[in-house]
Amino acid sequence: MSKNNDIRVLVNKQKIISNYKRCKNYGSVYYPLKTNTNRIVLNTLNEVFRKNDGFLISNLEHFQILKKLNVSPESICLINVFTNDKIIKYLYEEGVRYFVFDDIKSLIEFSKYADLRECKISIRLNIMEVFNDIVTHLGASKFDSLKMLDMLNGKCKSVGISFYLQKIVQCREHVLKMVIDFILKEFGEYKLNFLSMAGLKYDEFHVSDFENIKQILNLDEIIIEPGKFLVGDTIDLETHVIRCKNIKEKTMIIIQNGIYSGMLDVVLYNEKFQIYLNTGSEFVPFKYEKDEINNYEVYVCGASSDSRDVIGTMYINERYKNNLGEGVDILIKDVGSYFEVFFMNYGGDINRKIVEV
Repeated sequence: MSKNNDIRVLVNKQKIISNYKRCKNYGSVYYPLKTNTNRIVLNTLNEVFRKNDGFLISNLEHFQILKKLNVSPESICLINVFTNDKIIKYLYEEGVRYFVFDDIKSLIEFSKYADLRECKISIRLNIMEVFNDIVTHLGASKFDSLKMLDMLNGKCKSVGISFYLQKIVQCREHVLKMVIDFILKEFGEYKLNFLSMAGLKYDEFHVSDFENIKQILNLDEIIIEPGKFLVGDTIDLETHVIRCKNIKEKTMIIIQNGIYSGMLDVVLYNEKFQIYLNTGSEFVPFKYEKDEINNYEVYVCGASSDSRDVIGTMYINERYKNNLGEGVDILIKDVGSYFEVFFMNYGGDINRKIVEV
């Protein structure tokens, strides 16, 4: 690899397809573009998606990206509940018929021009209603959800509830059951056509769990919104060390990419990426914990001017410390989440070469 500002983004198309097939076992699949707008990712998904699958957009730019890829507006859902009314109307006029709301005023405004008989409407539930110890600005209260269900009752082509489980609750026991029990108790008198779920660790569930939910809530459809689960492990990054420092016996390496150019998950979710030193003959792993083999401490940073652009303190086998020179190649695994969306050339122009592998 060139030792200037070039990096290589390695996209595994077959892994995308394989992950999609796993997701499809659980229900209809809607992929959020906020996760990654890489064209190989989007084209691959568009090729394998079936009739009830689609894309979740958060803004007009996402819509234009999909339009250029000839994605039908019927396969697009506007998920951003804070989108202004003018943009919602524009998307409706462009043929989008699937929308998410958490505000009764926005829904009323939408109903003034939209034919609800053609529309699929999801009411985003705020999970603060289920879990008392968290705070989130996303989603409607139980009271507002009931008002919107009353408004849509019998007037809409398809109506459902959607929710997002924050990382803070994902690992709790019976978390999904708690949400389903709440929906059944509070909204059970309404005919819900679908349930759309995000933030789940899908591998922890069996297909039968989702079939049971369909029966319990008398649903026509289960929708899942896999972002990281679908594409997180489908993209690797080849970058390199641009500078080495040793200050007060602390070794520091600055790599071309950091939290502003591909690894925002370090900040968002305390992600610990798999990072390897490429010696030319082998890939040597950096570890996040010191042990008998990996005992040489290295401070790994990104190449921006921000003091917080830090990947972390890591450890490598001491025999490789002399390999930590400028220009040495670094491989970073599983950067598929948010890599494209939040990529900023903060540390100078970075030339990305997208490679399908």
